[in-house]
Amino acid sequence: MIDGILLINKEEEITSYDVIRRLKRLLPKGQKTGHAGTLDPFATGLLVILLGRGTKLMEKFHTLDKEYLVEGEFGYSTDTQDVTGNVLKRCEHLSVISKDEIMKAIEENLLGKFTQTPPMYSAKKVNGKKAYDLAREGVVVELKGKEIEVKSFEIIEYNWPRVKFRILCSTGTYIRTLINDLGDILGCGATAVTLCRERIGDFSLHLSVDSALLESEDFVEKIITLENIKL
Repeated sequence: MIDGILLINKEEEITSYDVIRRLKRLLPKGQKTGHAGTLDPFATGLLVILLGRGTKLMEKFHTLDKEYLVEGEFGYSTDTQDVTGNVLKRCEHLSVISKDEIMKAIEENLLGKFTQTPPMYSAKKVNGKKAYDLAREGVVVELKGKEIEVKSFEIIEYNWPRVKFRILCSTGTYIRTLINDLGDILGCGATAVTLCRERIGDFSLHLSVDSALLESEDFVEKIITLENIKL
């Protein structure tokens, strides 16, 4: 059996479990696997796969901060809070909002510790069923808010009505909800159009294996052994 972790760069339009399913075809039979934090099919970027005794590190990984690169488009909002959903509201007369105005809204409302309500289209479980399955069935449920911490939320590219942000936050934070809420605060709506997780703790995306390349056992040399993991 293999013990350790593997850093994967998840491609778009596959689930986190799809990555594990690909790996299991290449791993020894009965190999224990897991992952340290789900990525939506819409999202790309760093997925930490836990192998063997490495699965015992899951709780420690959940305490680590995560860094994301997200592009938001202002002027409309969707039911999923990203471009895969149906448009709920559209701002018919969208005015230009400056970088300074956007940063002021962020600094006053979306930094530090606060309670965030998960989106209906999420993997959050309600009575044993995932919220997004209930949403697709037309069932409306009230999800409980959770305290999160946003440590930094900065603009890295401004090309109105599209703006790219880099966000450092606690685990359990929904980035597309931050973009959606920012749009609501500014009164024009906003939707996440791209989302990439770049870092979990000290583990960075640039050290990862592309999920599309998980077709041979070459990935084994990329496994980080337990003695080389510092959390």
